[in-house]
Amino acid sequence: MERIPFLAKLCKRERLMQILVALTYAALAGASMNFFLAPTHVYASGVNGLAQMLSSLMETFTPFHLSTSVWLLVLNLPLIYLAWKRLGKSFTCFTLIAVVAASIMMKILPVVAITENPLLAAIFGGCFSGLGVGICLKYGFSTGGTDIIALLIQKTTGTNVGQLGLILNGVIVVLAGAVYGWEMALYTMIAIYVNMHMLDTVHTKQQKVTVMIVTKNSAIVEKALLDNFRHGITVMENGYGAYTHEPVSMMLTVVSAFELYELGKVVRKADPNAFVNIQRTNKILGRFAGV
Repeated sequence: MERIPFLAKLCKRERLMQILVALTYAALAGASMNFFLAPTHVYASGVNGLAQMLSSLMETFTPFHLSTSVWLLVLNLPLIYLAWKRLGKSFTCFTLIAVVAASIMMKILPVVAITENPLLAAIFGGCFSGLGVGICLKYGFSTGGTDIIALLIQKTTGTNVGQLGLILNGVIVVLAGAVYGWEMALYTMIAIYVNMHMLDTVHTKQQKVTVMIVTKNSAIVEKALLDNFRHGITVMENGYGAYTHEPVSMMLTVVSAFELYELGKVVRKADPNAFVNIQRTNKILGRFAGV
């Protein structure tokens, strides 16, 4: 009975931390766009960059204009609706907070050039943006865009599609070069590279990790994992704790690092006393034994 208030308190603390992380991302994304990238016409990566590009193209070639912040919402809201239907309410709520807060920050922060040097703007703009995205992924939600599409495909088919971001970034670079000059496209490539490097430093979403779970409630944990993830699990029975000599089971599975936060929640809910060991996986050969 003592576990219930403990888990409720832990859950509340996690929720508050996720809200703080979403707001931190918004501040970093707004600063990246309005203080570095937008004033020097360097483009961000992913959907933020696409929103920035569409805003620029609309201003250049049409009598109408929608700001980057508005385009960010227009591009993300349909994806967030799909996420609500398929990826869970908690994930979607915090993703929505991050997207809306970032859009608001881009709207209210003044566009002020911290530096006129496009190289410095690309480096620092990419750094701020990558840091913001990385901490969101680390705490179990995304900043919208291709992450949602990739997760929907991964949850439906079990297939990783990390190349989606690469394709979108390639489109942004080509458009930047064709419309605004290839020198600007090169600076955009630098910004995208720095963004991805910073994201990888904080949290590598496509990296595989091996998770070993030691539990006394094998059936409950196994069902919880199979209900929430499309990954195989290898179960080894008839183990025991050397100190207590009580019987335990060991489960082994391989997941993407992006899924670690949610996996930890699922295991903790199924068995708060489970022991979980996480190790980086450099390479997988053949078909995983639990699939």
